[in-house]
Amino acid sequence: MEISKYGAKGGLIISEEAVSSIATNAAKDVDGVTGFSNRPADVVSTIKKGSLKVMSPVRIVQDGDDLDISIYINIANGKKIQPVAEEVQRVVKEAVQNMTGKLVSKVNVIIASVEDVKPQSSDEPTETEE
Repeated sequence: MEISKYGAKGGLIISEEAVSSIATNAAKDVDGVTGFSNRPADVVSTIKKGSLKVMSPVRIVQDGDDLDISIYINIANGKKIQPVAEEVQRVVKEAVQNMTGKLVSKVNVIIASVEDVKPQSSDEPTETEE
């Protein structure tokens, strides 16, 4: 799928991969999002394309001039799902609209998994190691 717009001066085509990249880059900075999960394979699209390429965590459907976006995220254990999902919706919508100029009518956030987040270890000695 490509987002196309043609005018008197020429045409503009934005690939689905570009919109997907915008969405994932916006969502990855939301507190509580630990990563993304590949969306389930769409059998019809796979047959039409003739390949079993790795599926993106973002699905984009163009509805007239509007975009419907679905994003599959992994969330940190202990985080409240609703506030994280609402923030993902907000930042993805803003980022895609600002960068593409297309109206995003909805952003569906699918929680694919809940992950335990291990604290990052530091190389500095702790008080007990000194």
